[in-house]
Amino acid sequence: MLKLMRDSFQQLKWILVAIVAVFILFIFVDWGAGGPNSGGAADQSAYAARVNGDTISTREYERSLYYMEKNYEQMYRQPLTPDQIAQMGLPKQVLESLIDQHLLLQQAKRLHLSASPEEIRQKILEIPTLNPDGKFVGQDLYARYVTSMMGFSSPAEFEEELAREITLGKMESALQTSVVVSPKAAEAEYRRNNESAKIKYILYPAAREAASVTVTPAEVQQYYTMHQAQYTHGEQRAAKYLIADYAKLRAQLSPSDAELRKIYEQRHEEFKSPAGAHILHILLKVDPGAPPAADAEAKAKAESIVKQLRAGADFAKLAQANSGDPSSSGKGGDMGWVDKGTTVDVFDKAAFTMPLNTISDPIRSADFGYHIIKVLERRPEGYRPFEEVRDRLRAQTADQLSKDRARDEITRVEARIKASKPKTADEFTALASGNVASNDSQWFSKTDTIPGMGNNPAFTTWAFAAKVNDVGEILGSQRGPVIPFLYAIRSAGVSPLDEVRAKVENDARMEKARALAQQALSRAIPAATVDAAGTKAGLTPAEATINRSGFIPGFTGDTSALVDAALSAPVGEVRGPVMTGDGAVLFQVTEPKKDDPATAQNRAQYTDNLRQQESRNLRASLLQRLRKSSTIDINKKLIEAQTPNQQAGV
Repeated sequence: MLKLMRDSFQQLKWILVAIVAVFILFIFVDWGAGGPNSGGAADQSAYAARVNGDTISTREYERSLYYMEKNYEQMYRQPLTPDQIAQMGLPKQVLESLIDQHLLLQQAKRLHLSASPEEIRQKILEIPTLNPDGKFVGQDLYARYVTSMMGFSSPAEFEEELAREITLGKMESALQTSVVVSPKAAEAEYRRNNESAKIKYILYPAAREAASVTVTPAEVQQYYTMHQAQYTHGEQRAAKYLIADYAKLRAQLSPSDAELRKIYEQRHEEFKSPAGAHILHILLKVDPGAPPAADAEAKAKAESIVKQLRAGADFAKLAQANSGDPSSSGKGGDMGWVDKGTTVDVFDKAAFTMPLNTISDPIRSADFGYHIIKVLERRPEGYRPFEEVRDRLRAQTADQLSKDRARDEITRVEARIKASKPKTADEFTALASGNVASNDSQWFSKTDTIPGMGNNPAFTTWAFAAKVNDVGEILGSQRGPVIPFLYAIRSAGVSPLDEVRAKVENDARMEKARALAQQALSRAIPAATVDAAGTKAGLTPAEATINRSGFIPGFTGDTSALVDAALSAPVGEVRGPVMTGDGAVLFQVTEPKKDDPATAQNRAQYTDNLRQQESRNLRASLLQRLRKSSTIDINKKLIEAQTPNQQAGV
């Protein structure tokens, strides 16, 4: 409907090309005056980090950060704000990625996998621009190209970059070739992706019995002892953090009308509005490229609706019954106020020229089909009055003031932390103030959300790189800026019963409830069909498709027993009761998926998929081991100086 939508679809292929280009250019190209190396005067002696004495230069860090941000901006199709960059933790992500690269480069050197001069030369000879017609352009043009066009300070710097790329590629290849995938594992992966069956089933929910089930302390202890694998955790951290909460501070702020009016006058141009029209709309959709017969049918239907409307028919009812505009059909065709210039040309022209409260003739647009409109009101171009924008302006002003105040409050606390240098969690939390509260993250793993904060990659990354009693810098969060203090680390293991007692009690209760559900459903068999069993049990049959992924629409919890049973059952035979996380199930297979010969011939692909997956796991394990045995020095002051607002999240 809107021009923006139409233009976006027309430009999509170019956006995709641009995204691909950015990834390709990431290694080789510096975007000149607009890019991270503009000016060409970077201090090569500065560093972002050192890995076992190997320097990650400021130039390398800035270039990587620049391209990371550009990649995200291409994907989101809009510039990233400092808040978004802080929430995503991009500076930290970039630096951690560069540290991983240098660790792998060092490991490759130990394994004699570093790029040779001949490999670098061959790589250069594979670059089409440098080898038109298969002939190298010569040293002078080569040097001019990599320095002026590609932004490197010298051919040597460019060749170092190529050497890193080649070496990392060899390292990744070595990891992949070191992985052995057994035929049995490949077969299991093939089956997981290709085996399926349609079933009809009845489910007796465990929840139906759970309300009447009780468990004793002894039963809780017994369940915990027998199911400890359910309560294991990975490596975890626990931190205190001081937070200047936006919501708390915002509740204290209420800008007066006089203050808001002053801001309104200062920002008057922001409230300029184009001409607008309040429009009712019915769309008879015709897809671009539809055959003439479909167009004629839609046109005839549109003309019929116009006649009905002009004869007094209810616009809302006809819109709800016929309109293909999902944004307005549910509201009786009411589009609300539409700004001039935001719709396709033919629609826009009619909306701002036709008489008010009349029904238009069918309006044909190439992108959407036939439009029927009725304009209820129009307003001229002008400035929205203060009264109209006051509430929005009040909310925006309070939001900004709360962020400004949060920044000031957390900065004051940071100064007190640096002065007192707290050594314990109690000393740290004692520095909380009236507007900066102390919170406890409790135990959390790398993939967990943090209580009171939610998902925060920057916080988690810091916590898993810090040592006990470390104090962090100011970090951003959705609730407000925070300062963390790591007070405990624990290795992977089993959570103590007292820590997970509520969960164990519920799990033990549900196990008893599932057993009762199984007993209840057993009374519905023998039965010739699931429908007959459903009649006995008072349950309505449903249908589902089962596959090895384990996900079954309508089910939660563990469905592995049902998957195994369904994929091995003959067609038509009633099987069960089978236990699932939800309760007990009786089922019969109605349609198995037959093995596709074309898919079966490509089973080797599943071996490759597993090898790639296992090589990624191997890479992660290797990096974890290398980090533990390495000396990594991060130049925090330099990183903060590069992006102060990003680091603080304000």
